Amino acid sequence: MKKIQWIVNRAFVASILLITALFVVPPTFGIADGSKVSFYEYLYGAPLKWLTVMTITDEKNDFTEMFFRENEGISIQWFNLIGSFVLIFIIISLIFHLAKLLHNRKNA
Repeated sequence: MKKIQWIVNRAFVASILLITALFVVPPTFGIADGSKVSFYEYLYGAPLKWLTVMTITDEKNDFTEMFFRENEGISIQWFNLIGSFVLIFIIISLIFHLAKLLHNRKNA
């Protein structure tokens, strides 16, 4: 039961950090030319850029404005999403492990 709680706690923290990265990390900008109109791509989601928002305006706005108002299409790269989650999960696990080692060393 303790191992399941350990996994759930780290998965929760990794999920929160994955969502927070959408708002904190600035997007990567790219241009995808269409047949009649140029579309601008904004890649969100650190560390592996898993969310693509396409728009016809080239104004760099924050995530909420692009996602809810000015988009022409949204796509999720599932492999990158899972990879980002696993990478953040591993980093979180290492940080908690090092903190536990330092705490045990301090008390010993």
